[in-house]
Amino acid sequence: MKGEDFKAQIEQGAGDQKMIDWLNQSGEKKTAAEIRRWAEEAESSSLYNHPEKREFFSEQVKKLGLQPEKTTTFDWLEVDDETTHAQKAA
Repeated sequence: MKGEDFKAQIEQGAGDQKMIDWLNQSGEKKTAAEIRRWAEEAESSSLYNHPEKREFFSEQVKKLGLQPEKTTTFDWLEVDDETTHAQKAA
């Protein structure tokens, strides 16, 4: 699948289930074990481990009171979303 195709689906306003269905139809078929392994790796990864992104990630994470070397990318995004939503609600 091409990045432009994925982006086009998002820009068309596809919701989560529509994206899942589209990915299942358009993407390369994977076994349940392959999907689980990818998900585990993605969930435990951190931009801190990418030298070219470490400084940006560290700055953003510290603003939220988190420790860069112990924070996964998903943890950062989740806390950032919660903080953003709380600020908008106030």
